[in-house]
Amino acid sequence: MYTHLTFFKKSIFVLYKNPILFLLPSIGAILSITIEIIFATKLYYSNGNKVFFPDSILVGLFFAAFTIIYFQLGISKKSIIRLGAAPKNNNHSTDVLELFIIYSIYSLLLVFIGGYEGQVRETYSIKSDPFSLYVSKVTTYHNIIAIIPAGIVTVLSYTLASFLFSAWMVQYMLLKDQDMRYGLVESFRKLAYNSTFKDTRKKMLLLFLVTLVTSIIDFVLSNIAITHILDALHSYLYQFVILSVVDSLYAPFFLICLFLIIPSGSIS
Repeated sequence: MYTHLTFFKKSIFVLYKNPILFLLPSIGAILSITIEIIFATKLYYSNGNKVFFPDSILVGLFFAAFTIIYFQLGISKKSIIRLGAAPKNNNHSTDVLELFIIYSIYSLLLVFIGGYEGQVRETYSIKSDPFSLYVSKVTTYHNIIAIIPAGIVTVLSYTLASFLFSAWMVQYMLLKDQDMRYGLVESFRKLAYNSTFKDTRKKMLLLFLVTLVTSIIDFVLSNIAITHILDALHSYLYQFVILSVVDSLYAPFFLICLFLIIPSGSIS
């Protein structure tokens, strides 16, 4: 077991040597917090009316999120190359489109999971106005017990989706410099093949369990009131900020671990 934990130490070492890995997730967190403050505040002062962002802003946020994850993958790969744990290639061409397709599928899946989570949370809201439904949190012990089954489904869905698609993008980054005719299919096939190795499976399982813990933390912060702040807006934003900080700290560690776990050999 100890030998399987060494990639955690290596990941921490890479992050220590490359603090720039926290830059893009931090920018993403700041952007997310800013947008959330604007939206929740508008909803709070909307007098019960619904608030919508223009489609152009939503599309812009989606592309901003993709840009952050795309460059984060590139920086993470370079950090691993300097560590000597991944091969260095002279071909630096990047197929943005195929990574964009993977990320789009992943984002669409998260929208469906988030919609289900929102519906579950709304059933425990005392008030039915748009603001109360949006910021509602489970507060009573009885409701916390009642939300556990739906929470298990949500947490497992988020964790599986994040793990699968992040691993797919990492595998693609490790193989993209090779001559791949069908990059999406071949990288996914290579990921499935690598998962058959016992050592890789054990490391993936360990990382999955750690990711599961962070998903539980995310679910608690998103759906259960853990503060004693009486003002609904301030309480919601306070927990959202904590959630964003946790995610921005874990995301670089998670990607580095995947780069260390997934073999980068050629496609067989």
